[in-house]
Amino acid sequence: MQSIQKNIKNSDLLLEVNNLNVFFDTADGKIQAVKDVNLFINKGECLGIVGESGSGKTQTFFSITGLLSSNGYCNGSAIFKDFDLISASEDKKREYLGKSIGFIFQDPMTSLTPHMKIGEQLSEIATFHDNLSKSEALKRALNVLDIVKLPKSRNLINSYPHELSGGMKQRIMIAISLMCSPELIIADEPTTALDVTTQSEILNIFNDLQKGMGISIVLISHNIGVIAETSDRVMVMKGGKVVEKGSTFDVLTSPKDEYTKHLLSCIPPWLEG
Repeated sequence: MQSIQKNIKNSDLLLEVNNLNVFFDTADGKIQAVKDVNLFINKGECLGIVGESGSGKTQTFFSITGLLSSNGYCNGSAIFKDFDLISASEDKKREYLGKSIGFIFQDPMTSLTPHMKIGEQLSEIATFHDNLSKSEALKRALNVLDIVKLPKSRNLINSYPHELSGGMKQRIMIAISLMCSPELIIADEPTTALDVTTQSEILNIFNDLQKGMGISIVLISHNIGVIAETSDRVMVMKGGKVVEKGSTFDVLTSPKDEYTKHLLSCIPPWLEG
Protein backbone atom coordinates (compact mmCIF):
# COMPACT_ATOMS: atom_id res chain seq x y z
CA MET A 1 0.00 0.00 0.00
CA GLN A 2 2.83 2.40 0.88
CA SER A 3 4.52 1.67 -2.46
CA ILE A 4 1.33 2.50 -4.36
CA GLN A 5 0.92 5.73 -2.41
CA LYS A 6 4.53 6.68 -3.11
CA ASN A 7 4.04 6.17 -6.86
CA ILE A 8 0.88 8.26 -6.81
CA LYS A 9 2.62 10.98 -4.83
CA ASN A 10 5.54 11.16 -7.27
CA SER A 11 3.53 10.88 -10.49
CA ASP A 12 3.59 14.65 -11.01
CA LEU A 13 7.29 15.08 -10.20
CA LEU A 14 9.15 16.83 -13.02
CA LEU A 15 12.53 17.81 -11.53
CA GLU A 16 14.19 16.63 -8.33
CA VAL A 17 17.49 18.08 -7.12
CA ASN A 18 19.44 16.37 -4.33
CA ASN A 19 22.54 17.44 -2.41
CA LEU A 20 23.55 20.06 -4.96
CA ASN A 21 26.84 21.85 -4.31
CA VAL A 22 28.40 24.48 -6.56
CA PHE A 23 32.05 25.57 -6.40
CA PHE A 24 34.22 28.14 -8.14
CA ASP A 25 38.00 28.15 -8.43
CA THR A 26 39.24 31.69 -7.87
CA ALA A 27 42.56 33.45 -7.32
CA ASP A 28 41.76 33.34 -3.59
CA GLY A 29 41.03 29.61 -3.62
CA LYS A 30 37.91 27.48 -3.90
CA ILE A 31 34.60 29.17 -3.06
CA GLN A 32 31.39 27.25 -2.40
CA ALA A 33 28.44 29.20 -3.78
CA VAL A 34 25.68 26.61 -3.22
CA LYS A 35 25.59 24.24 -0.26
CA ASP A 36 23.59 21.00 -0.12
CA VAL A 37 20.47 22.29 -1.86
CA ASN A 38 17.48 19.97 -2.21
CA LEU A 39 14.36 20.91 -4.14
CA PHE A 40 11.64 19.51 -6.36
CA ILE A 41 9.29 20.87 -9.00
CA ASN A 42 5.99 19.28 -9.93
CA LYS A 43 4.29 19.40 -13.28
CA GLY A 44 2.28 22.55 -13.79
CA GLU A 45 3.40 24.43 -10.68
CA CYS A 46 5.42 27.58 -10.06
CA LEU A 47 8.32 27.43 -7.62
CA GLY A 48 9.62 30.78 -6.41
CA ILE A 49 13.29 31.12 -5.46
CA VAL A 50 13.95 34.24 -3.42
CA GLY A 51 17.04 35.74 -1.83
CA GLU A 52 19.41 38.68 -2.01
CA SER A 53 22.18 39.03 -4.60
CA GLY A 54 24.87 36.42 -3.95
CA SER A 55 22.51 34.03 -2.18
CA GLY A 56 23.17 31.28 -4.73
CA LYS A 57 19.73 31.20 -6.30
CA THR A 58 20.87 31.81 -9.88
CA GLN A 59 23.97 29.59 -9.62
CA THR A 60 21.75 26.75 -8.42
CA PHE A 61 19.94 26.72 -11.75
CA PHE A 62 22.98 27.62 -13.85
CA SER A 63 24.58 24.44 -12.51
CA ILE A 64 21.53 22.33 -13.32
CA THR A 65 21.35 23.65 -16.88
CA GLY A 66 25.10 23.56 -17.61
CA LEU A 67 25.50 27.34 -17.67
CA LEU A 68 28.18 27.75 -15.00
CA SER A 69 31.22 29.84 -15.93
CA SER A 70 34.37 27.97 -16.91
CA ASN A 71 35.81 28.09 -13.37
CA GLY A 72 32.67 26.60 -11.84
CA TYR A 73 31.68 22.99 -11.18
CA CYS A 74 29.08 21.12 -9.18
CA ASN A 75 28.11 17.78 -7.69
CA GLY A 76 24.87 16.19 -6.63
CA SER A 77 21.98 15.17 -8.87
CA ALA A 78 19.25 16.93 -10.85
CA ILE A 79 16.80 14.35 -12.16
CA PHE A 80 14.55 15.67 -14.91
CA LYS A 81 12.10 12.98 -16.02
CA ASP A 82 14.49 10.17 -14.93
CA PHE A 83 17.47 11.88 -16.61
CA ASP A 84 20.34 13.30 -14.52
CA LEU A 85 21.23 16.68 -15.98
CA ILE A 86 24.39 17.04 -13.90
CA SER A 87 26.17 13.80 -14.73
CA ALA A 88 25.17 13.72 -18.41
CA SER A 89 27.43 14.64 -21.31
CA GLU A 90 27.08 18.06 -22.91
CA ASP A 91 25.62 16.50 -26.07
CA LYS A 92 22.97 14.68 -24.07
CA LYS A 93 22.11 17.81 -22.09
CA ARG A 94 21.49 19.72 -25.32
CA GLU A 95 18.67 17.32 -26.14
CA TYR A 96 16.78 18.77 -23.17
CA LEU A 97 18.05 22.32 -22.68
CA GLY A 98 16.30 24.84 -24.88
CA LYS A 99 13.71 22.22 -25.81
CA SER A 100 12.11 20.57 -22.77
CA ILE A 101 13.70 23.17 -20.48
CA GLY A 102 13.65 26.86 -21.40
CA PHE A 103 15.78 29.51 -19.67
CA ILE A 104 14.98 33.22 -19.54
CA PHE A 105 18.03 35.27 -18.61
CA GLN A 106 18.06 38.20 -16.24
CA ASP A 107 18.57 41.21 -18.51
CA PRO A 108 16.49 41.34 -21.70
CA MET A 109 18.48 44.40 -22.80
CA THR A 110 21.66 42.36 -23.25
CA SER A 111 20.41 38.77 -23.66
CA LEU A 112 19.26 39.16 -27.27
CA THR A 113 21.82 39.09 -30.08
CA PRO A 114 22.02 42.73 -31.28
CA HIS A 115 22.85 42.05 -34.95
CA MET A 116 20.14 39.43 -35.53
CA LYS A 117 16.54 40.19 -36.43
CA ILE A 118 13.89 39.12 -33.95
CA GLY A 119 12.42 36.55 -36.33
CA GLU A 120 15.82 34.89 -36.76
CA GLN A 121 16.37 34.70 -33.01
CA LEU A 122 12.96 33.18 -32.46
CA SER A 123 13.22 30.61 -35.22
CA GLU A 124 16.82 29.40 -34.82
CA ILE A 125 16.03 27.31 -31.73
CA ALA A 126 13.24 25.46 -33.57
CA THR A 127 15.45 24.77 -36.58
CA PHE A 128 18.09 23.35 -34.23
CA HIS A 129 15.96 21.24 -31.89
CA ASP A 130 12.97 20.32 -34.08
CA ASN A 131 14.66 20.32 -37.50
CA LEU A 132 12.12 22.74 -38.92
CA SER A 133 12.77 24.64 -42.11
CA LYS A 134 13.26 28.38 -41.76
CA SER A 135 9.78 29.07 -43.08
CA GLU A 136 8.19 26.50 -40.73
CA ALA A 137 10.12 27.92 -37.77
CA LEU A 138 9.08 31.45 -38.65
CA LYS A 139 5.43 30.38 -38.84
CA ARG A 140 5.75 28.87 -35.37
CA ALA A 141 7.41 32.07 -34.16
CA LEU A 142 4.47 34.14 -35.33
CA ASN A 143 2.09 31.89 -33.39
CA VAL A 144 4.23 32.11 -30.24
CA LEU A 145 4.07 35.91 -30.40
CA ASP A 146 0.33 35.61 -29.71
CA ILE A 147 1.05 33.77 -26.46
CA VAL A 148 3.29 36.55 -25.17
CA LYS A 149 0.83 39.22 -26.31
CA LEU A 150 2.92 40.72 -29.09
CA PRO A 151 1.59 41.52 -32.58
CA LYS A 152 2.17 38.90 -35.26
CA SER A 153 3.57 41.53 -37.59
CA ARG A 154 6.28 41.41 -40.23
CA ASN A 155 7.55 44.69 -38.84
CA LEU A 156 8.26 43.06 -35.48
CA ILE A 157 10.02 39.95 -36.73
CA ASN A 158 12.14 42.08 -39.07
CA SER A 159 13.15 44.44 -36.24
CA TYR A 160 16.43 44.41 -34.32
CA PRO A 161 16.55 44.33 -30.50
CA HIS A 162 17.54 47.99 -30.16
CA GLU A 163 14.28 48.96 -31.85
CA LEU A 164 12.16 47.38 -29.11
CA SER A 165 11.17 48.56 -25.63
CA GLY A 166 12.35 46.72 -22.53
CA GLY A 167 8.96 45.08 -22.07
CA MET A 168 8.89 43.89 -25.68
CA LYS A 169 12.39 42.44 -25.33
CA GLN A 170 11.35 40.52 -22.25
CA ARG A 171 8.35 39.13 -24.11
CA ILE A 172 10.67 38.05 -26.91
CA MET A 173 12.86 36.25 -24.36
CA ILE A 174 9.78 34.42 -23.08
CA ALA A 175 8.76 33.62 -26.67
CA ILE A 176 12.20 32.13 -27.40
CA SER A 177 11.84 29.84 -24.37
CA LEU A 178 8.43 28.69 -25.71
CA MET A 179 9.51 27.84 -29.26
CA CYS A 180 9.94 24.11 -28.60
CA SER A 181 6.99 23.62 -26.24
CA PRO A 182 8.97 23.26 -22.99
CA GLU A 183 7.73 21.47 -19.91
CA LEU A 184 9.80 23.68 -17.59
CA ILE A 185 10.80 27.34 -17.85
CA ILE A 186 13.42 28.85 -15.55
CA ALA A 187 13.09 32.63 -15.36
CA ASP A 188 15.95 34.52 -13.73
CA GLU A 189 14.84 37.93 -12.38
CA PRO A 190 12.44 38.44 -15.33
CA THR A 191 10.98 41.72 -14.03
CA THR A 192 14.03 43.50 -12.55
CA ALA A 193 14.68 46.02 -15.31
CA LEU A 194 11.02 46.81 -16.02
CA ASP A 195 8.60 49.45 -14.79
CA VAL A 196 5.81 48.41 -12.43
CA THR A 197 3.08 48.23 -15.09
CA THR A 198 5.21 46.12 -17.42
CA GLN A 199 6.25 43.88 -14.51
CA SER A 200 2.58 43.12 -13.85
CA GLU A 201 1.98 42.29 -17.52
CA ILE A 202 4.96 39.91 -17.59
CA LEU A 203 3.82 38.15 -14.40
CA ASN A 204 0.37 37.73 -15.95
CA ILE A 205 2.00 35.97 -18.91
CA PHE A 206 3.77 33.56 -16.55
CA ASN A 207 0.48 32.86 -14.79
CA ASP A 208 -1.13 32.13 -18.17
CA LEU A 209 1.71 29.76 -19.13
CA GLN A 210 1.36 27.85 -15.88
CA LYS A 211 -2.41 27.72 -15.53
CA GLY A 212 -3.40 27.75 -19.20
CA MET A 213 -0.65 25.63 -20.74
CA GLY A 214 0.46 23.52 -17.77
CA ILE A 215 4.10 24.64 -17.99
CA SER A 216 6.14 24.35 -14.81
CA ILE A 217 7.96 27.56 -13.89
CA VAL A 218 10.89 28.40 -11.66
CA LEU A 219 10.77 32.10 -10.88
CA ILE A 220 14.02 33.47 -9.43
CA SER A 221 13.79 36.87 -7.76
CA HIS A 222 15.20 39.04 -4.99
CA ASN A 223 11.69 40.49 -4.63
CA ILE A 224 9.46 38.40 -2.41
CA GLY A 225 6.49 40.51 -3.51
CA VAL A 226 6.91 39.17 -7.06
CA ILE A 227 7.13 35.63 -5.70
CA ALA A 228 3.98 36.18 -3.66
CA GLU A 229 1.99 37.03 -6.79
CA THR A 230 2.94 33.99 -8.82
CA SER A 231 4.31 31.02 -6.89
CA ASP A 232 2.65 27.93 -5.44
CA ARG A 233 5.70 27.18 -3.30
CA VAL A 234 8.68 29.26 -2.28
CA MET A 235 12.29 28.50 -1.37
CA VAL A 236 14.31 31.15 0.49
CA MET A 237 18.09 31.18 0.04
CA LYS A 238 20.85 32.99 1.90
CA GLY A 239 24.60 32.48 1.66
CA GLY A 240 24.21 29.53 -0.69
CA LYS A 241 21.88 27.64 1.64
CA VAL A 242 18.15 27.06 1.78
CA VAL A 243 16.93 28.70 4.98
CA GLU A 244 13.20 28.10 4.51
CA LYS A 245 10.78 26.50 2.08
CA GLY A 246 7.15 25.57 1.90
CA SER A 247 3.86 26.63 0.39
CA THR A 248 3.83 30.32 -0.49
CA PHE A 249 0.90 30.90 1.86
CA ASP A 250 2.61 29.21 4.81
CA VAL A 251 5.96 30.95 4.30
CA LEU A 252 4.40 34.39 3.82
CA THR A 253 1.96 34.14 6.71
CA SER A 254 4.06 32.16 9.22
CA PRO A 255 7.77 32.61 8.39
CA LYS A 256 10.12 30.69 10.66
CA ASP A 257 13.54 32.03 9.67
CA GLU A 258 14.65 35.53 10.67
CA TYR A 259 15.95 36.20 7.16
CA THR A 260 12.54 35.39 5.67
CA LYS A 261 10.95 37.74 8.19
CA HIS A 262 13.38 40.44 7.07
CA LEU A 263 12.45 39.94 3.41
CA LEU A 264 8.77 40.12 4.28
CA SER A 265 9.31 43.37 6.15
CA CYS A 266 10.31 44.90 2.79
CA ILE A 267 6.91 44.20 1.20
CA PRO A 268 4.61 47.26 1.06
CA PRO A 269 1.67 46.90 3.50
CA TRP A 270 -0.93 46.95 0.69
CA LEU A 271 0.63 43.82 -0.83
CA GLU A 272 0.62 41.90 2.45
CA GLY A 273 -3.16 42.01 2.59
